[in-house]
Parts: sequence; structure tokens; C-alpha cells
Amino acid sequence: MVMTAGLKDYSDVHFTDEHVARKVIEHFKPSGRILEPFRGSGIFYNALPKGTKWCEINEGRDFFEFNEKVDWIVSNPPFSNLTDIMRHSFNISENTVYLVPLSKIYSSAPRLRLVRDLAGIKEELNFGPGRDIGFDIGFPFAAIHFKRGYFGPTLKSWDYFDV
Repeated sequence: MVMTAGLKDYSDVHFTDEHVARKVIEHFKPSGRILEPFRGSGIFYNALPKGTKWCEINEGRDFFEFNEKVDWIVSNPPFSNLTDIMRHSFNISENTVYLVPLSKIYSSAPRLRLVRDLAGIKEELNFGPGRDIGFDIGFPFAAIHFKRGYFGPTLKSWDYFDV
């Protein structure tokens, strides 16, 4: 298998529980042209509206080769390549929602510069520790809504599950 910029490390694959994906989609209500760039097993994709476009490197559909403009991107992206993923997302989408550990955004100067320059954080839907929502990582997770050209305040919402 040829690996491209879409996936550097298979240990970077963390699948989202269905109830978390549904909660993210119900909360943000993406509409119009939607892309799921890292379809994986389809947890987010299957919960998104019919007609949603998708990419999956393991099926020969590399996100970095997708250049159509979309209204929304919604996914749980690979964490190791997040800076490049964010840059490409902000270039093709008005709204991007990524379920990630908060530290992956706030502890990276290059990622914070992307947010400052291209797409502000409109909202964080915080879920608490990753272990509480089915991940093998204890860091706090949030579904972060990046909006291209947004420079206003960040709304912080909270949703904890009894798992």
C-alpha cells in the first residue's frame, strides 16, 4: 500500500463512538455541501445527511487531492498530520468541525497561527476526557467548529456522557 500525506501512522487511527458522532452532528447541524474527509468505518459519514461527499485514503480517495469547495467538513481526523489537515480544510470549507483533543489545537503554535489567519474558532463542544467518550486517550476532547474568516468570541458548550 502506498501511503500519502493523508495518513502517516496507523497507530493514529482512533474510531469515534456512534453516539458521539450523532451528538456532534445534531449540535452543529451541517447543511449544504458536506465532506467527511476521513471516512474510516463510516461512523460520522453514516450519521451525516445523504449526499455527503467522502474521502478515505485506504480506498484511494486522498483528502489532500480533494479540492472542491464545500460548506462543511465534519470528522475525527488523524492527529499526527493535523496542521496540514487544518490548512487544507480551511482552504476548501467555510465550516470545519473536528473532534480532537483540545491540546492538539492549543499547544501548537503553527495550528494557532492557522486559526488566527484563516479560520477562527466559533465554538467548542466539550466532551471531557477522551476515555469518557470511548477513546483510549485521557486528554479532554472537543468538537471544534472552525469558521473561515471568523474572528469573534468562542462559544464554549459542554456535553458529558454517562458511559
